[in-house]
Amino acid sequence: MVLVEGPLNPSSGGAMGQRGERVCACFPANQNCPKVIPSTDDALTTRIVHEEDVGPCPGEKVCCFIDENFSTVQPPQGCGVQNPIPYRQPGFAEATFGEYPWMAVLLNSADDFKGAGALIAEDWVLTAAHKVYNERNLKVRLGEHDRRFPQDHSTLSHIDVPVSRTIIHPGFNNKSLANDIAVLQLQRSVNTREFPHIGIVCLPAERQLFEAENACWVTGYGKSDFDGGALQDILKEVDLPIVDSTACEIRLRRTKLGEEFILDDSFLCAGGIAGKDACTGDGGAPLVCFSERQGWTVVGLVAWGIGCAQGDVPGVYANVAQLRSFIRDNTGL
Repeated sequence: MVLVEGPLNPSSGGAMGQRGERVCACFPANQNCPKVIPSTDDALTTRIVHEEDVGPCPGEKVCCFIDENFSTVQPPQGCGVQNPIPYRQPGFAEATFGEYPWMAVLLNSADDFKGAGALIAEDWVLTAAHKVYNERNLKVRLGEHDRRFPQDHSTLSHIDVPVSRTIIHPGFNNKSLANDIAVLQLQRSVNTREFPHIGIVCLPAERQLFEAENACWVTGYGKSDFDGGALQDILKEVDLPIVDSTACEIRLRRTKLGEEFILDDSFLCAGGIAGKDACTGDGGAPLVCFSERQGWTVVGLVAWGIGCAQGDVPGVYANVAQLRSFIRDNTGL
C-alpha cells in the first residue's frame, strides 16, 4: 500500500487524561460523535482533521471528546458499519484497530500471505480470482490489524477459518484478469455479534454506479513500493476517488498499454494521485465507498495497475456491481 507520509505532533493532544477527564477518541469521518457527555457548549467538540494537518486524529478522522471510561469498540450492527476508533498515535494512512471490520487476509496452510478480501456474510468472503486461482488449502484470517501480534487490542485477537469451497467467476481470464472475482465459502460461520472487531461490508446493487463524489478507501497490507518494498505489518488505508471508465481508459492508453487498449467493463478505476495507491500484494483488497443510505459498500477489488502510485495513472479494480449477479447466483446473497 503506497501512501503519503507526513509529520506527527505527539504533543498536539489526544492522549488519555487522568481518570474522569474528557479525552479525544478518533472516529471515522462519516460518523457523528457519540453523545456520552451532557450537552453543554464545550462538552462535545467535533472537527475533521485532514491528512495534511497534524493533531490527535490525522487522516480524515473526527476528534470527539468523550469520558475516558467510554468503550469505543462495539459490535457492528448490520453491514457496512465501522467501529468507533479509540485514540492511537498512528502514522498517516495507518488504519486503526477495528476500523475496517470486514477486512480479510488470505493465507495458505503454512500461514504464507496470499492476498486479501472482504467479509460479505458470516460464511462468505469476496476476493479477486487471480489471488486464489490454482490455490489450495486456503484459510481466512479475520480481525487482523498488526500482523506481528496475534492479540491486537485488549483480549480481542484475530480468528482463522478454513475455506471449504472456492468459486471463481466462469469468465475469469488469467491473462487479462477480466471478471477477476471469486467467493470463498468458509468452513464455519462467524458469529460477528461475538466479535466487536469483525463485521460485514455491504454489497452494491447490480450495476450500481459510484462516482468521484463518494468517499472511497482501499485497505491492505501490500508493498510500499513497486520496485522492492515489503509487505506492511499494520493495515494501511488510502482514500481514492473513483475515476470515470472513459477517462481511465484514456489515461491508461498513455502508458505502455498503448492507444489500442480497451478497458473491459468488468473493471472500474480509482486513484491516479501521485503517492497514493494500492500496490503489489494488495490483490483482492476491498475498495469501499460510503453512502448515507447504505453505509460502507465494497465497490472494487484490487486487480492490477501500471506500477504503483504514479500521478494520472489510476489503479484498476474488479467492478463488484458489474459482477454482482455472480455473487448472488453462487451465495444467495
